[in-house]
Amino acid sequence: MKKGIALLCLMALTIGFMVSCSKMAVGYLRTTGASFTPDSLNAFHNVDSTSDRGKYKQPFVSTRIQGVAGTNPINYELSGVKADNQEQAQLFMKLYKEGKISVTGGLIVVTQDAAQQLPNGRYHLSIKVYNEDHEAVLENIFKVVVTDDELLVD
Repeated sequence: MKKGIALLCLMALTIGFMVSCSKMAVGYLRTTGASFTPDSLNAFHNVDSTSDRGKYKQPFVSTRIQGVAGTNPINYELSGVKADNQEQAQLFMKLYKEGKISVTGGLIVVTQDAAQQLPNGRYHLSIKVYNEDHEAVLENIFKVVVTDDELLVD
């Protein structure tokens, strides 16, 4: 009788350990209030060849996203693009897959080569933010505006 009770207790203990070992989500990810300031980036076809950007082929780079917190590492990738037409959106995604446009460390980077290939227009980006067990898609959080000439600043 004592062996039966001991065996029953051992089984209950074993089952208890097995239930408590179920996979729990690692860490956390908070994206409420995430934003870029400013929320757009201007990229140009014609860059002043005497400027540093023109001489060294420097890319167009956004500010870093703000308001994202969570367990590191936090990763970013382009989730989707909306443009004036489907062909423009597909070209943007193609350039992203080729590495000519990137979303790295919360920055959006558009190379001059990518800017040359993109037609003038506005490209609304959705960004996927994720870590080991969590993810969020930030819809239309950033805009890339492609024009022919650099904006003149007085």
